[in-house]
Amino acid sequence: MELETQGVFVDVHYDYQEAEAMVYNYGDGSGYPGSPASVDIYKVTVEDVDITDIIADCYLEDLQEQLLNWHTDEQ
Repeated sequence: MELETQGVFVDVHYDYQEAEAMVYNYGDGSGYPGSPASVDIYKVTVEDVDITDIIADCYLEDLQEQLLNWHTDEQ
């Protein structure tokens, strides 16, 4: 997916995991706290050049936030 961060358009390759709901009580009395939605970015490219290893963490966090917002808005 193509996204923009700090005025640069990048292609982001990632995995998305939907949020899992909390289970208050299974039949045996146990439960599950649930988990939030998550995005794992595994590759970022600019004009087919892989910049994953050199992109700053703050930009990766921005991209993750954009992707989470996009998936949330789609549902």
